[in-house]
Amino acid sequence: MSTADYTDFVHTGPGTLAGRYLRLFWQPIYRAQDLAPGQAVPVQIMSERFTLYRGEGGTPHLVADRCAHRGTQLSTGWAEEDCLRCLYHGWKYDASGQCVEQPGEDESFAAKVRIGSHPVREYLGLIFAYLGDGEPPPFRRYPDFETSGVLEVGLPEVWPCNYFNRLDNACDIAHVSFTHSESTRRANKAGQYAVPTLAAAETEYGVRTTRIVPGRPPIYFHFHMPNVNQVRAQSRVEGTLSDAASLWVDELFWRVPIDDTNCVTFVVDLVRLAGEAAAAYRERRRQTQESVSVSPNELAEAVLAGKMRISQLDGSLSMPKLFWIEDYCAQVGQGPIAERAHERLGRVDVGVILLRNIWQRELKALADGHPLKQWGAPAGLADTSAIVAGR
Repeated sequence: MSTADYTDFVHTGPGTLAGRYLRLFWQPIYRAQDLAPGQAVPVQIMSERFTLYRGEGGTPHLVADRCAHRGTQLSTGWAEEDCLRCLYHGWKYDASGQCVEQPGEDESFAAKVRIGSHPVREYLGLIFAYLGDGEPPPFRRYPDFETSGVLEVGLPEVWPCNYFNRLDNACDIAHVSFTHSESTRRANKAGQYAVPTLAAAETEYGVRTTRIVPGRPPIYFHFHMPNVNQVRAQSRVEGTLSDAASLWVDELFWRVPIDDTNCVTFVVDLVRLAGEAAAAYRERRRQTQESVSVSPNELAEAVLAGKMRISQLDGSLSMPKLFWIEDYCAQVGQGPIAERAHERLGRVDVGVILLRNIWQRELKALADGHPLKQWGAPAGLADTSAIVAGR
């Protein structure tokens, strides 16, 4: 296998090296609150299509995209107890993909038919699936997000770019002062265009990028291999502008390929409030989300088309939506697949360079049949990752 294969992080369809690597990990595929009991939906992940359904008892399951009979889309069917009934001719499959009923056919026929299925489980308000071969690895938990507080799952962010455009950004701390300067200004914090000293190191969980400002404690940013980043932020709090100026939020972001030119980000927020304060915040968050009339993607596309500037966006826009638009312009603005051959990386790209080197090392080990590094998710990272955007 050539070196080029080891550095091809962007193609993740079946049979690709990066796709094989990502399939070794449990990946989020859907927001749990969006899947009602008895409902079935189509899901596309890493250029493969599946059917996700929740049984009448509430348990989610993932099976193949199409019925084995005549190939119709199974998501148009419905759940019966813990099974899925096809819309076309009523063939019924259990959660393992085994056909258990075929109206009008001999009883022995169903036992000969089986479609694909994959293990799934719910965690932190998301539905995860293991899409690799063989037995799934132990499910990775994130202890920092299993504590008390307001735990919310944000709207999935579907963007028309490769997932690695988003991964690179997770370890690119230098962009914050510039890309998020408007967010910084609106949050009543002095914008700073000066880039601080940056460092990056490999850890037991992935990459820790450090932001060093003379006279201040170092600030850490955490990236969990292969495609998750963790931050603590103030300006990113969903809710009112007052919430964004006074509350902290711990966040996890999973960047998951839909195909090679589209990706989805699943975001989990934890705001450490309890009791009446938590209930009041949930209501403010709900009202803010319901007040959005134009999607952040549409606004970002208007900026990319030169029809408006980020500074001209509605002042009532929540901070997370403004961050969304700022990052969208920077990352989707690189093109569906970034042309890395034409980049000119420098000292501020230390985290980006380390991340790519780790990915290349792991892909080479996978291709050569060598052991891969086993990544963990230790507790306590949230307490070392405090950051106020732009400061």
